[in-house]
Amino acid sequence: MRDSLIPVDPALPIGPALALAREQQGDLVSYVQAGKGWVVHGDDLSKMATMGLPQLPVESVAIPEGSPLSHVERTGLNASADYAKRLSAFFPIYFVAALYELQSLMQKFGSKAYVIGGITRDLMLYNEKRLRVHDVDITVEGDALALADFLMENSRNFQLLEKFPEFGTAKISYKDSLMFDVASTRQEIYPHCGALPVVVNRGVPLVNDIIRRDFTINALAFSVHELGQVLDYSNGIRDIQAREIRVLHPISFFEDPSRILRALKFCARFNFELAEETAQLLEKFLSFGGACYKGGGERIKQELKGLLRVEESETKSRWLRYFLETGCYRLLNMETTFRPSPEVIEAVERIGQFLPGIASTLHQAVDADFAFDVYLCFIFRDFSVEEFQQTAARLGLTRNEREFVEQFRKLQGTVQERFGTLHEYSSPAEIYDLFHGLHRITVVACLLELALAGGNCSKNVLEAFVKYKRKWEKMRLELDGNDLIGLGVPEGKVIGILLDQLLHAKLAGQVPDRMDEVQYIQNQLAAHAERLAEAKAGEGRQQPPEPESKNIAGRQQPPEPESETIKGRQQPPEPEAGADVAR
Repeated sequence: MRDSLIPVDPALPIGPALALAREQQGDLVSYVQAGKGWVVHGDDLSKMATMGLPQLPVESVAIPEGSPLSHVERTGLNASADYAKRLSAFFPIYFVAALYELQSLMQKFGSKAYVIGGITRDLMLYNEKRLRVHDVDITVEGDALALADFLMENSRNFQLLEKFPEFGTAKISYKDSLMFDVASTRQEIYPHCGALPVVVNRGVPLVNDIIRRDFTINALAFSVHELGQVLDYSNGIRDIQAREIRVLHPISFFEDPSRILRALKFCARFNFELAEETAQLLEKFLSFGGACYKGGGERIKQELKGLLRVEESETKSRWLRYFLETGCYRLLNMETTFRPSPEVIEAVERIGQFLPGIASTLHQAVDADFAFDVYLCFIFRDFSVEEFQQTAARLGLTRNEREFVEQFRKLQGTVQERFGTLHEYSSPAEIYDLFHGLHRITVVACLLELALAGGNCSKNVLEAFVKYKRKWEKMRLELDGNDLIGLGVPEGKVIGILLDQLLHAKLAGQVPDRMDEVQYIQNQLAAHAERLAEAKAGEGRQQPPEPESKNIAGRQQPPEPESETIKGRQQPPEPEAGADVAR
């Protein structure tokens, strides 16, 4: 094989390397680095040039000589498996019935169809019965839209829900129990790095459709027309047995960078490893991809969600550490200069030890994005303000997501101080004031930070937060500012002060209804009026001024009081001799 290789420098740009390969009519360019041979197929060079990346070096998409990815043209079957006699042992009966009816209809339609994706992968991976099947991807070697019409015309069990002519796909249902997404086999090209693919040919042979997919484990085809046959053109069965995630071609990550996060998701979910050349291609993309890809976008966000939603385990924690240590987090914003500290990496790795317990306690406040939201707080914890704003915009964080992340970032360095005062005897008002205005995700992130620091503080905070959510979070006053003005309270800051006092009284159970709230305000107004009267009376009782003539230790001494007045009040005259004095 080495005699047919075209030697190049690894730093040679792809454009000149492609021209050299065409000039010498060779398929592979190669170089030797550290005693190891590396190769790039001419087809991959051409696709990189089509994506507008002729300036990148050849080494950016090189793979080790002898790698399974060296043979990009797959024309033969690598392996197969037969489940024809065991369908009901692995699938629910309604799905098996749908497959048999679909098989019969496909024979009349005259095209081959396959189930490709997670169902087939999980069949090979778990080798056990799936109790539920809802959504199924069907790929047909032909016209998917014509097949959808044919199914409607020839079966009462299939119902057309929607057609997508621009994509050549259709959505159909089977007896209201199954959803089928029907698509034609196709070939695609990517206009540039991270772009949506453009379909260039539909109804192609299955082998040409397989090569466009993300990983070998997801490229297994479960035949419908030869029901139960699993066809493997990419060594997916071997990789499932070896528990490895492998891309199907060397430029896979340049076509769709979100596949990196998807690979980590499958590693975390299935306890797989990255195949050697796949890990190398991942690192090459992170090294060279910044020249053509800015990061972020909806696909990156959705794949990040998929990774962070994986059930907590030591395996997930290990791959989250990999996510941060290798720089995969830069997929959110390839222009960031942020580097996570060892403290952040350790925190993200250890979150899984505590998050399930918190989620169980707060089960009514937990939704599908709970883990994603919490992890976001720690991933972005130490970003600068500018880089967080840029990354949040590029990733498309919602207003709500930005709110709880920013709240948590602002609390950094004060979490222990803020929540450390809580104890089992804290009053409802103290608990309310502590949590009011904080997003629930912010509170959970603070709980995790306290738990990571050790001690029992997090337990007290969690118990208090449960009380707050159950009893006081939605507590509202019957009166508002307009009501207080109507009761005679002057406009201004005093209204807010009185409303706060009234809420605290309500939390303490002192004002259970509207009448009690009115009475409370009236009592406050009466007490206020009394204090004003006392203050006004006090203003009329002036203290005697200090004399200017005498000074002791720098302090003026009070002058002798005038004979007639003290504090401005007229004194009674001395009684005349012999006069009676009233006692």
